[in-house]
Amino acid sequence: MKYQSTRGIDQYSFKDILFKGLAKDGGLFIPVEWPKFDFKKYDNNVSYDELTSEILSLFVGNDISKSDLSSIVENSYRHAFTSQDYVTYQNINQSIIVELFNGPTLAFKDFAMQLLIPLFDHFLANENRKVNLLVATSGDTGSAAINAVSKSKHVNIFCLFPKNRISEFQRKQMSTVGKENITLCEIDGTFDDCQNIVKSILGDQNFCNSNSVAAVNSINWARIAIQSVYYFYSYLNNVHDYKSEVNFSVPTGNFGDIYAGYVAKKLGLPINKLIIATNENDILFRFMQDGRYEKKEVQRTTSPSMDIQIASNFERLIFDLYDSSFSVTKNKMTDFNEKGSFQVDEKILKKMQLSFDAHRVNQTEVGELTKEIYLNCDYLIDPHTAIGLAASKKCNDDGALNFILSTAHPVKFSEAVESYVGSQLDLLSNYRSLYMLKESFLSLGNDESKIKELIESKI
Repeated sequence: MKYQSTRGIDQYSFKDILFKGLAKDGGLFIPVEWPKFDFKKYDNNVSYDELTSEILSLFVGNDISKSDLSSIVENSYRHAFTSQDYVTYQNINQSIIVELFNGPTLAFKDFAMQLLIPLFDHFLANENRKVNLLVATSGDTGSAAINAVSKSKHVNIFCLFPKNRISEFQRKQMSTVGKENITLCEIDGTFDDCQNIVKSILGDQNFCNSNSVAAVNSINWARIAIQSVYYFYSYLNNVHDYKSEVNFSVPTGNFGDIYAGYVAKKLGLPINKLIIATNENDILFRFMQDGRYEKKEVQRTTSPSMDIQIASNFERLIFDLYDSSFSVTKNKMTDFNEKGSFQVDEKILKKMQLSFDAHRVNQTEVGELTKEIYLNCDYLIDPHTAIGLAASKKCNDDGALNFILSTAHPVKFSEAVESYVGSQLDLLSNYRSLYMLKESFLSLGNDESKIKELIESKI
């Protein structure tokens, strides 16, 4: 399996792109050729471990043997999830809620991080070296990565989060781990500011090479590949004729989780529409209306993991929409970086609309739906899941079965959920110990040089 950048013609192996995260030309990695996956030879008895190994092997190629890969997957996942099936389901209003919060940090990011870090360890142990991972987080990526890294002997992590823009629960999940290989940094600004620092540092090839820097944000292709598995798993466990097309509604800000669904579609999963569910930070929704990709000021909402105006993984889709044109993709992203926007023509927009739909859901709608589902179905959802469910209800493709990805447990946003429902649920009752632990993090303003100094100090 070979990979290329969305902005250049150089080719890379899976190991290359695992450690690089971002291409030297600033582009994102994508397969040179898309494999196909014969999911019809499996049924609902297939284990999540087996399915993960089979799908991931398509992208790993010869860099890891199939037997080693299977062992890595099994050892990584076996004790990480509270449900033996890893993924659980709830039928709500004739739609299927896909519960992806059964991992150690109660969010979908656990699927990627619990496996991604052992993949790093596999190579690092053989080479007897360490790596410094750099990650920006809007809350869930950081906690998932830190949890996984805390068990590694070969990985240091530097995690950047935006000050006062994640939930208290999310911050405490990260700040109370207390391991020497974990450095947590509070940044003035938004998630986009954190991500810009990460991209800037990754763009400094000399610095990254001399300090063994890698990235684990959703710009890392391995994360995307790993997350495509639960799309197949959900289909196999809920659809019986293997012919029906389905919809997946995905609350998204950085376009990573929904792009994983697009990967599943490219591999052969019969997906009708991938529904882009956004909050008031609606850059992707606006693009779907008129083909203009334009960032605006980030608004704070009760779904902070989606408070993003730069959907980094969207570049991968642009590359595909323009038939793998490196030059067009580079020009579009240059326009966006320099001018804050770019435009696509109607032909390209209609091409995207064949696979995607998009809906914007405001906080009033989130609150009303959260309360409605609780009162009528005796089921709690977090604000991100509420956005996914509301967007699904607005989709006009009535004939297709709708899946809604529930990306986080409601306890992670307990204050918002309890305010919406109108009662004191005491969601934190089982997590009081977390609030008793000492927090440790650095406040670094918005200074890239200080991040670099911290990384250098670990060498």
